[in-house]
Amino acid sequence: MLKFRILSNKEGQIYSNLMKMSSMIREAVTTLQDEFSAIRRGDRDPIASEMIRIKGYHERIAMLREEILSTLYGEAFLPDFKETIVMLTQSLYSTVKAVKDASRAMSSRTPNERCIISLSEGLLTYLSLVNEASKKTSDLISAIQVDMEEAIKVGKEIQAMERQGDEIKDTLLQRLYDMEKEVDIISILQMKDIILFIDEILDSMEEATISVELLYATMKA
Repeated sequence: MLKFRILSNKEGQIYSNLMKMSSMIREAVTTLQDEFSAIRRGDRDPIASEMIRIKGYHERIAMLREEILSTLYGEAFLPDFKETIVMLTQSLYSTVKAVKDASRAMSSRTPNERCIISLSEGLLTYLSLVNEASKKTSDLISAIQVDMEEAIKVGKEIQAMERQGDEIKDTLLQRLYDMEKEVDIISILQMKDIILFIDEILDSMEEATISVELLYATMKA
């Protein structure tokens, strides 16, 4: 069992902030699910507050990112360690940014009802997968300090979810394109943005797993 050994208070602070980031990503993804469920029900009332909550998570994660980067570049860390933690931090930030972008795309206007009816089940499945991946991402960060081999295993599960997400994305986009002659172009573009931003969430989570793999390789060297 290979552990991520905390050598200083500064490293412990970095790890703690990464945990906070992953926890808020989970909460942001859950809020995004709630936002889409409200749109699906035709209930616009909670959407603004859910979008504000997601923006709040984004802002707090952005501050944590800056704190981590300030610590990394203000202390004498090994270059390989510093590089991989920067990559991991940026991947987590990119994840919540994609959540915020998806939220904004959902709330900008009410899409054509035909789009919602046709794609809602697929989008619910897609968002459920993203929610599960966000939980795994939190597990990934937790495992770094306890057991790096377990972290790698969890990372592989996230990568498999990303591939599954690609299949869902392709199916949703094809259904959307099939409606081009029946639905207004603004709704088509809006739904396309939503789908692609959800794809970016999973892509960014996958990038986080690659950062952990590089960290593991650095520790073994």
